Formats: sequence, structure tokens, C-alpha cells
Amino acid sequence: MCIVFFEPTDMRIADRPFAARNPKLAALAARAIKFISPNVHELAQIAQALHYPGPIPAKAMDEYCTLGELLDDVQPLARFVNETIDHVLVTLGHHGVAVFRRTPPTVPFFGPAHEYQPVPSDRPTGRFYPAPELPQIVNVSGAGDSFTSGFIVAALAGRPEPVCVNVALEAAGCALRARSAVAERYFDRAHPCWTNEQGAAYRTLE
Repeated sequence: MCIVFFEPTDMRIADRPFAARNPKLAALAARAIKFISPNVHELAQIAQALHYPGPIPAKAMDEYCTLGELLDDVQPLARFVNETIDHVLVTLGHHGVAVFRRTPPTVPFFGPAHEYQPVPSDRPTGRFYPAPELPQIVNVSGAGDSFTSGFIVAALAGRPEPVCVNVALEAAGCALRARSAVAERYFDRAHPCWTNEQGAAYRTLE
């Protein structure tokens, strides 16, 4: 089976693979898409397409006064979407990223031969990873793509969730410090983000 990582690029099209108006595509997406990395607005669109039963938040990202308020809106949506999609990575701008899975963080995404590791039908659990502070941000246009690329590379290497997020955040930081969308130079596997077995620190979301 083909494993798909869906990176929404715009809230206006984020729900297209899941929309009921195309039932065949929606059924295929439910089977193939195992990873998504939406922001809070794209997450809301996807949840709505999957028939989320609760209210959909209408706040813009900059209208949230605190991280706690933002996570309060993200968690029910992400847990609902996680019932359909195995791994939900919600990007939260300068705050960081929230990861929702039905496994503990120590369980890798892929095995030694790059085979996808199926997840059980347990209750979705969430973890929030804060983004490191950067002294200067030059450009934001390529940060999301770099984050996703870093995460995929680490996941295929069989690294546990905190290390994958650590690599992803470091790759995003490289893009944020670059003048173009893609940094001229990233890093290799000798970088501390790869070698730290504990990975990025996280907070469990209840």
C-alpha cells in the first residue's frame, strides 16, 4: 500500500481529499493518507469534511491570546481527525507543533526496512513540542515544507517521534534564517538534533 503524507497548503483546498462531494477520492484518502501536517485553520477544514460533530473554531491565528487557548481549540479537532488519520501534526506557527497519535512517542513510524508500522485503534493522545526561539527570522515562506521534509527523513530512518520533531523543527529553523524559501545548507546526521536520543522536549496534552 502507498503511504501518503498530506501537506495542506491552503485552508481553501485542505479538505479536498476528504470532501464528501468526491466519495471515491475520500475513501482512497482515508486508506492512503497516514500523515497530515495542517495548521489550525486547515485542521478545522479537514475535521469539518470528516463530519466533526462539534463547533468549528472561527478565530484567526493571531486572535488567540495564549497558547492554552489555541491548544484548547486544536485538541478536540485533532483527536477527532486522528481517529481517521494515523498521525496528525498540527503546526502552530512560532509556538511549535502538536502531534496526535494512537501510540506512545517511543513507537517509530517506520521499521528498519522503511516498512510502515500500523497503529492500534487506541484513544488518540497528544503532545505539544515548543519551537526553539530564533534570534532573527528572515523568511517564512519555506518553513512548512522544510519542517515536513525533515520529519519524513527522520521518520523513514526509524527514529522515534521526539527525534523526528526535533529534526523537523531544526530544518524549519534553517529555512526561517534563509533569504530564499529553501536554505542553502541544512545539516547532516551528525547534528545534535539527530543524535539526541531523547529528542525535543514535549508536554503531554490531556
